[in-house]
Amino acid sequence: MAVEVWLTGYEPFGEHQTNISQQIAEHLADFKDVISIGPSLDPMAAEVREIAVEIKSQVLTVDKSGSEEISSNIAESDVTMPQAIIHLGLAENRDVISLEATSFNELDFRIADNGGRQVSSKIITDSGHNLLHTTAPMNLLMAEFGDNELICKSEDPGRFICNETYFKTLQAVEEADLRDRMNRVTPVLFVHLPPADKIPLETQISLVKQVIAITVQRPEMQVVGGMLRDENNHLLAARRSPDEYMAGYWEFPGGKVEKGESKEEAISREYHEEFGWIIKPIRVCEEYSHAWPEMVVHLTFFLCEVVGELPPAVMTSHDENRWLAVDELMDVEWLPPDVEFVKRIQERGIENL
Repeated sequence: MAVEVWLTGYEPFGEHQTNISQQIAEHLADFKDVISIGPSLDPMAAEVREIAVEIKSQVLTVDKSGSEEISSNIAESDVTMPQAIIHLGLAENRDVISLEATSFNELDFRIADNGGRQVSSKIITDSGHNLLHTTAPMNLLMAEFGDNELICKSEDPGRFICNETYFKTLQAVEEADLRDRMNRVTPVLFVHLPPADKIPLETQISLVKQVIAITVQRPEMQVVGGMLRDENNHLLAARRSPDEYMAGYWEFPGGKVEKGESKEEAISREYHEEFGWIIKPIRVCEEYSHAWPEMVVHLTFFLCEVVGELPPAVMTSHDENRWLAVDELMDVEWLPPDVEFVKRIQERGIENL
């Protein structure tokens, strides 16, 4: 089943006779097909490399009415909501495609819009937000496009109609608590496009399609965990610090596999970074996956041993660690995806890992 996406562009404004965002929105009007994003180049990647997408596109007017067209549609209870909203706009002075990470509750028009409006003010006076962040998976987008010199992340959406539209859409999604099929906050992204003499139109069409195909997906990540066993058949467990994601839960230390490294290299690096210890992975003990609305994690656990003497831990990501005997394993509160695995360790016995 195709995933529905709303795509918008703008009509020409100022001295421009054309607007590349309008050209692309019109080119992709009623698009319904499979989009391929090519091979994965990073350990963080989209769940699938090909996805069926249905695009509903619209060209917005460059005025106040156009800036609130999509936010008004979101407020309509009888409108079928999309799985993502992608706004396209022309960035006349940029050389590459910019994925805007933020929008600001601020207008400062250098020129009048097509309705003759030229203002310096807040967009929504009672918003409560000075800025709003994109709800699109920006980390995934940058991982997928990391080596592509034609695309960059931007923190400057300007203070013209583009920023106004973006802020109003994000505000409307928040107020409606709009969710996609995976129960994520519906992804909203603004994409600034350079003129066609900087990047050819056909190239930009292809890249916009890839942006869409990635935005409607969750990232999947390769994560490693190291099970360090001592001479008494105790396993090391560590509690995540208060400033860490899912603080207070216990885990077998580890982390995300970085680009260009093996899983074995990743677990050795993580132990050194998190404890200052040099360890060596011996073998894989368990592999499984866990899906959250925001991401899918593929976990690989290694039985590990210490290299040389074990110095006092210098903990950077944890606030406590314990060596647990087999009958103590359930005395701590494990990360939810790890609970069943820890129960299996109890059944097998630490000595049999």
